[in-house]
Amino acid sequence: MTTATPTAPMKITGLRFAPPRQQDGAPAARDAWSRGVALAQAGLDSQALPFFERATSIAPRTALYWLNRAGSERRLRRPAEAIESARRAAELEPANPLACQMLAELLRMGNRHAESLAALRALDSSAPRDAQHRLLEGSALMALGEWQAAAVAFLEALQQRPADIAAYTQLGFALSNLKRYGEAAECFRTITLLEPHELGAAVYAAHYAAWACDWAQGAEDHQRMTAALALQAGRAETPPFSPFCMLSMNDDAAMHRQAAQTEAARIARVVRTTAAWTPPSPGPEGYPEAAAALAAGRIRVGFVSADFRTHATSLLLVQTLERLDRSRFEPVLYSHGADDGSALRKRMEAAATFVDCTTMSIVEQAARIRADGIALLVDMSGYTQNTRLDVFALRPAPVQAGWLAYPSTTGADFMDYLIGDPVLTPMAHADDFSECIAQLPVCYEPTDERRDHPEPSSRAESGLPEDAFVFACFNQSYKITEEVFARWCRILQRVPSSVLWLLVPQPEIQQALHAHAARLGVDPGRILFAPFVSPEVHLARLPQADLFLDTFPYGAHTTCSDALWMGLPVLTQVGRSFSARVAASLLNAVGLPELAVDNAEDYETLAVRLAEDTQALTDIRDHLWDNRRDLPLFDNTRFTAEFGDLVERLVVHWQQGGRPQAMPAQAPAR
Repeated sequence: MTTATPTAPMKITGLRFAPPRQQDGAPAARDAWSRGVALAQAGLDSQALPFFERATSIAPRTALYWLNRAGSERRLRRPAEAIESARRAAELEPANPLACQMLAELLRMGNRHAESLAALRALDSSAPRDAQHRLLEGSALMALGEWQAAAVAFLEALQQRPADIAAYTQLGFALSNLKRYGEAAECFRTITLLEPHELGAAVYAAHYAAWACDWAQGAEDHQRMTAALALQAGRAETPPFSPFCMLSMNDDAAMHRQAAQTEAARIARVVRTTAAWTPPSPGPEGYPEAAAALAAGRIRVGFVSADFRTHATSLLLVQTLERLDRSRFEPVLYSHGADDGSALRKRMEAAATFVDCTTMSIVEQAARIRADGIALLVDMSGYTQNTRLDVFALRPAPVQAGWLAYPSTTGADFMDYLIGDPVLTPMAHADDFSECIAQLPVCYEPTDERRDHPEPSSRAESGLPEDAFVFACFNQSYKITEEVFARWCRILQRVPSSVLWLLVPQPEIQQALHAHAARLGVDPGRILFAPFVSPEVHLARLPQADLFLDTFPYGAHTTCSDALWMGLPVLTQVGRSFSARVAASLLNAVGLPELAVDNAEDYETLAVRLAEDTQALTDIRDHLWDNRRDLPLFDNTRFTAEFGDLVERLVVHWQQGGRPQAMPAQAPAR
């Protein structure tokens, strides 16, 4: 599932420089500690730290000295030392909430979430668990995928601090992961009442209401979001949020870029002020490891993602990794996601050098990437769940690009290129992107020729009527806008013997859509629902539909590829934004550009015509089914060659001293 539920960073409460008790060490230790406190309070941690080190040396069993030492080490960007100092403080005073919270927060910042949770739970039972403790506990549980327990922790935090923005934010994310989208939206709407300038809350309120297909407050949600975005202009600090959520709300590519730039600037600001890292100079002298690998004749290409498992990203990517010419390229996967133990995960691990970055901090991951001599580093998350776009803000590779997973601009000055194609990212749309456009010649999306192409299942197995014309859409519910659903209902009214088959397994959302259909004059019984199933079973059921009706403005991506692979025609509307052009790119790559129309009226007209013109639809299905192996979209050998050529162009351009620039498509490989 592509979604956006970032866990906002939470700061521990500030250190209270309380005087030590009389028994807290010798006078020399107290004197050193006092001098360190004075310097730390003045912001001179580099001068304060030696005094804290002296105090802990003289009085190693005084927790307060270790705690203040950890604080200075943290601010000096020495996380390993800070963790050990905080651990000493927590061990010396097991009932000290501040020592416990500092240790937990430091471990969380290093992506050591299980250890963070263990540290919080090690706090002596006699000590109070305040709201901050519950927030940190919930944050660790969220990172470990324990959504229900996380929600309980955030509710306990709200019991102690009823207007706590961070607690409401994290509770909203926990509820969304539990698929309680309507409740999640209400959490974020509450925040907008408490803090109208909170852009993230305004965006998430609209996004999770869209997941629930709850359109009652749609106008108000969008108005709040637009107003909050305008309030970000000129602000020194902005709250974290995911611009991804805006992609399904409108086709305004300029707004998408503005939102992305706001979040990218926040990421860069946080990373550059907190990470112990010196950005390399941009030329080959700044990246000697990458230059050395190039001199040896191979380009090292790194891919960063949490989704190297049974996920759309890996389903699309795996064969291209396997087929990259090893005499020219060395692919490396930097994975910070869980191992699901699947066959696809094992195939990904075998397809490239595989580096598990799950418990690495961003600095550790960046250092590994740089040491590996990566010349081109590819982000495969953008602003979706479990992103590590902050690694890219450290500039660990000389050329950095976004590709495949995030359907828009990152708005980041630390990303050089966005890999697209002439239909998806035409050069005329260059102003919509902060990155330079780098075009593949036909289509930006790879496929796997080895994936299953099962025999179609029966309509009876899917609970579909045998004699109906079946319109289908297997996009997630947040892409189904009120306008799109009304459009579908008009099509159903014009094709009386038809039904609409949707991938909406949640009973609450099914009820909402049935109610919407009834209000629009369509029998709710004509709206049918499909469950989530394995990829193989899903592919087998696709041919039971007659025509795939795409959503707008956020259309089908991998879902479109799956449909075309199984011979199911897709009808889409082309928009301005990246997310509204993917299906058009895929249709072009299978020789069916006429199924990508420019407006809603043509969309409805063509849907009805195809439902009534049996021969025309049969011809399209036969074209897909009979020519599947020869269509450019499904020719992975060709795609891999084209991708390799583009990678080489980007890297050689850097190697020759060039700054990032637009890279129009070259002639397709033959």
